[in-house]
Amino acid sequence: MSSNEKERRELILRTHFENPELSHRDIGKMLGIVQSTVSRVLKRYFKNLTIDRKVKNGKNGCSVSEKDHKRVVKPFRRDPTSSVRDVANKLNLSSSFVQRTKQREGLRTYKVPNRDERQNMVGKTRARKLYTEMLTKPHCLVMDNETYVKADFRQLPGLLFFSAEDKFSVPEEIRKQKLSKFAKKYMVWQAICSCGKRSVPFVMTGTVNGQVYLKECLQKRLPPLLKQHEGPTIFWPDLASCHYSKDVLEWYEANGVTFLPKEMNSPNALELRPIEKYWAIMKQALRKNPKVVKSEADFKRKWISVKKKLQLDVVQNLMDGVKRKVRAYGRGLEV
Repeated sequence: MSSNEKERRELILRTHFENPELSHRDIGKMLGIVQSTVSRVLKRYFKNLTIDRKVKNGKNGCSVSEKDHKRVVKPFRRDPTSSVRDVANKLNLSSSFVQRTKQREGLRTYKVPNRDERQNMVGKTRARKLYTEMLTKPHCLVMDNETYVKADFRQLPGLLFFSAEDKFSVPEEIRKQKLSKFAKKYMVWQAICSCGKRSVPFVMTGTVNGQVYLKECLQKRLPPLLKQHEGPTIFWPDLASCHYSKDVLEWYEANGVTFLPKEMNSPNALELRPIEKYWAIMKQALRKNPKVVKSEADFKRKWISVKKKLQLDVVQNLMDGVKRKVRAYGRGLEV
């Protein structure tokens, strides 16, 4: 920190204590300092009782010692559930520095599976059968699923930002996100495969039952995707009851579709199904469109538009390693 910067921060702090009735904006006008700088300095002081900024990496000219790296690693080893933000605040370091130090020291973040011990044992048994009986063959893996997407893309998960010289100079609908408790949403079905191909999506309001799944997803949209493959395929639905109904199983048999039997499908093993990450990528892209879709047709057009921009290699990379993960899970190893 330069001496001028430190003097300016000390001046802001001194002015605040001498004139506690003044707002941050008034202090900024009095000292000729931007309001955001005043707010940032005071917030840092009342949070950490210091006006010094957090330690950054060497890009900004601040050297970081090996001692700082050890300080970062210690809290994670003492409590593996600590977040990057909590550790950064506790050590008065920047979150970006803590994250980079984690990576440098080989600390990775893992999700805790949402399944009980019985489901875990069943899942491992099914994964071993799946790998030995089906995934050792040179088949292209086709995977489908459904997800729900809100009609107002701004309400999809994630943080929203806006830029302005003054926070109150932009309209309120931009400054504030009004969440609807029962917001309108659409159900999307789609299938993806290991070679990066994707089916035509099916969009509707409401939930999918066995008949809708059979007619709209399997009969109309899955065969065109399977026909794009010259070699054999394996179809992997999730464990929803409508995916294994009597009529659906008969359709698989009648149309010669090689599918994953229920006794080989692990419960709640989302880490084995990269289509969940595909949904996240699609929703993240949709959030960039601030408009609210008015109809199923409008929603489908926007979904297909985002789908076309997503390159084949993105889907291929998502599907890459499924066989390895299934094998590791069946052996009780970390996936």
